[in-house]
Amino acid sequence: YLIASNLSDLTLTFSEKSWQIHKALTYCHSKWFQKAVTIGFELSSYNGAITLNDDPKFTNAIDCMVSYFYKAGYNASQYDTSESLLHAQVTTIADKYDCASLYKLARTSFTNTVNAVKSDDWVTITAPIYDHTTTELPAHEELWGLVVAAVANHPAVLNSILRMESTVELLRSNADLATDLLLSGLHRLKTEDVAKHIFMCDNCHYAHARSRDCSFVASKDSLGRVCPQCGNRTGVTSKRYTHRVDLVQAFSCPSCDRIHTIDPKPQPQPSTANADD
Repeated sequence: YLIASNLSDLTLTFSEKSWQIHKALTYCHSKWFQKAVTIGFELSSYNGAITLNDDPKFTNAIDCMVSYFYKAGYNASQYDTSESLLHAQVTTIADKYDCASLYKLARTSFTNTVNAVKSDDWVTITAPIYDHTTTELPAHEELWGLVVAAVANHPAVLNSILRMESTVELLRSNADLATDLLLSGLHRLKTEDVAKHIFMCDNCHYAHARSRDCSFVASKDSLGRVCPQCGNRTGVTSKRYTHRVDLVQAFSCPSCDRIHTIDPKPQPQPSTANADD
C-alpha cells in the first residue's frame, strides 16, 4: 500500500521528499500524528498534507519511520547512512514523533550495533549524534550514554580511539563528549576493585593487574592456577598483603589495555602428566 499509495489520504512532506500514506496507520503508531490528524480535521485550512521540519540529514530516518508504519520494521542496510548512525537517528525521530514501539526497536538496534563498531566508525557516528541531540531530553541523553559506554566499557578500544587525530579534534570541538568520556573513566576507576584482579607468580615474579579478560592472566586447570609466563602453578596475591619490589621495565600487553612487569610471551604449560610425576 505504501508503494501503490492506494486510497492514501495523507501527504507527508519532509525536505525534498514526500510520501502518500494513510492516516489510520500513522494514527495507530504515533501519538504525535494522532494529534496532528485530529487537529487537521478541525482546521478549515487543512488540505490533507503534513510537513515535517527537521534537519535534512534525518531524511532516511523519516523514511524508516514511514516504512515502520506499514511493515512494523525498517531495513537499515538499504541506505547510504551508517547503520549504527541511522538507528540513532531513527531513535531520535521516534522519540520526537512519539512512536513508542519504533523507539524501542531503534534503540535496541543502536545498542547492538554501536557496541560492535570499529574505532574509525565510532568517531563518524558520535559526532552527528552529539551535534543533533541534547541532554534536555531523556531519550537524547540515553543515546549519549550508549555512545560513551560503547568505548568506556572496552578500555583497549578507548585507548585506540584516543590515539586518533580525528578523535582529538572531535573532543576539542565538543566539550560535552569530552566531559562524558572523562566522567565515565572516573566512574570506572571508582567501581573497579583493582585488588581482585592482581596476579603475581611466586616463581618468576610475573605480575598482571586489573583486566581479567586478558589472555595473560593466570589460567586454571584441575590442579589450580597456572602462570602464563613460566607455567608454574601459583596463587593470587591476598588483598591483605602487597609485595615490595624494585622498579622494573614495564611492557604493554598486546591482549589488553594494561601493563605487565615481564614481556608477556606465554611459554608452553607443563602437561598434567609431568606435574603428577
